[in-house]
Amino acid sequence: MRRINVQLYAAMAVATLAAGVAHTSASPVVAAGYSLTTFASPFTVTGLNQGIIPGASQAVSAPDDITVAGNSVFIGWGNNVMSDGSDGGQSVVAQYTLSGQLVNHFNVTGHIEGMAMGGNGMLYTDENEDGNSALTVINTATGSQMRYGYPNPSVHGGGFDGLQFVNGNLYASGSNPDNGGDGPGQVNSHPVIYQVNANPNSYPATATAMGVVWGNDMATNAVTGKTVQMNVFDPDSLNLTPNGSLLLSNESGAQLTEVTNPGANQSISLLNLTNASGNPINTDDTGFATATKGTLLFSDVKNNVVYALTANNGFTLNQAYSSDKTNHSLDMLNFSTGVLTPIVTGLGGPAGIGFINDPSAVPEPTTLALIVLGGACLFLAPRKKISR
Repeated sequence: MRRINVQLYAAMAVATLAAGVAHTSASPVVAAGYSLTTFASPFTVTGLNQGIIPGASQAVSAPDDITVAGNSVFIGWGNNVMSDGSDGGQSVVAQYTLSGQLVNHFNVTGHIEGMAMGGNGMLYTDENEDGNSALTVINTATGSQMRYGYPNPSVHGGGFDGLQFVNGNLYASGSNPDNGGDGPGQVNSHPVIYQVNANPNSYPATATAMGVVWGNDMATNAVTGKTVQMNVFDPDSLNLTPNGSLLLSNESGAQLTEVTNPGANQSISLLNLTNASGNPINTDDTGFATATKGTLLFSDVKNNVVYALTANNGFTLNQAYSSDKTNHSLDMLNFSTGVLTPIVTGLGGPAGIGFINDPSAVPEPTTLALIVLGGACLFLAPRKKISR
């Protein structure tokens, strides 16, 4: 894929900003102590195939997953493509600077529903979370793509959703299971988290998926400490905690499943999500403020906007925030109790979450080295003997 003209797309982003905000039917209300601005809004793509008018120009829509990697922010615009890709449409992965300037975009066939940056510098994306799933690996420097087919039908009967890397291994959530997804009465005995391997030497190129967590596995209740049997009947987004554990959303089940050290020696805990009155709350993504200074990004998939939230007096380190699907809000999550408190209300469809660490909050390596060296010199310097 060719490089785009940075100045042209920056101008287009500015030109469409007002239109994107005007389209927003919701009027977000922000809690005291926070400030809210727009980070990204729709822009026009030429040659996008939506299965109706191939190659037509249109504005992207329905932003969802957000990945912050290095000096870039990647946002998946789903364009309301069918969740099984049956309409032949394309999604768009947009690359932005940390300040929200659009610098590149990549058209991806199918409905994008998961993203993760690999240690090899490649961006991995999942498409078609409800079935006919594919794994696409994007070289963001050249625009080239490698597409892998998942097993179809999958072991669990549905598709693949969230993606995350842990210790160099790629994991994906198994969404839309055929013996779950209908409600708590349907126990999901299929895998809900898979370890994924892509084989570029196979023909056609395939992605193998090995189950590591099942929907009815035993887990520790994070609040009571008791061992319980899970029923992850609506596995959805897959996120990372600050300590590197996998965090799976059981969206319609109002739960989070945390998997530490996924694999042979893994441990699993379960957190029930409620409001202050104890009523269950369904969530999509959960992200963390990994620095006291920074910006929390979150998408509103229905109102075509990605917001930037800042804390006036700084964030609490490692504070969790979740996309509340029940109340259409962004909530602060007490990770010890599972209680959610609304922070931004009046949203259309809160979805993906990402966090940008403010680089000014961390000393540059050279500066930090000088500080340490200076301290060592002071400690080791000869001390004048004081006579008494």
